[in-house]
Amino acid sequence: MPSPDPGSQAVPAPESERPDPYGAPSGRAEQHGAPSGRAEQHGAPPGRAGQHSDPTGRAEQHSAPPGLDRKLVPLYDEAAAVADVSPASACALARLLLRSLIQSQGLRGRHLVRDISELVSAGAPVGLLRALDVMKLSETEARRPGEINLANGHGDAQNLLMFIHLFSEHVSPRER
Repeated sequence: MPSPDPGSQAVPAPESERPDPYGAPSGRAEQHGAPSGRAEQHGAPPGRAGQHSDPTGRAEQHSAPPGLDRKLVPLYDEAAAVADVSPASACALARLLLRSLIQSQGLRGRHLVRDISELVSAGAPVGLLRALDVMKLSETEARRPGEINLANGHGDAQNLLMFIHLFSEHVSPRER
């Protein structure tokens, strides 16, 4: 059997010419302006923004709580969208959103745990304190919610997003 001609062997295409497994055009993933004015990278796995996978691997869509102020929905959406990629960032965004929700109740929002305790003392459901205990916010996170804590993981981000749903559902916006 004759040996194959070295020139006739298939040579892999350069990386820049290989098709993207996620459907992006060949070459680098392109950046396009998103409606929100931020750059959105095309070429990410389809259906990932604002979703997370449950233990069975199914994607679950996160949508903003129904009672959330329209001005705060983009902050919630961004936190949910980055939760898989950067849970520490998602946690910081969710804590900032929680501070805004607390401030909408007429409190200062200087210490998340104390402010939520004050809301419960004023008649909000005790379940908020129980849920807050599950989240285990550190003293620093309670006082400086926008600070990124690299120890925050996916579970922390999901717990914060669920707490925001709980808070929005059980604490009605204060009349102005």
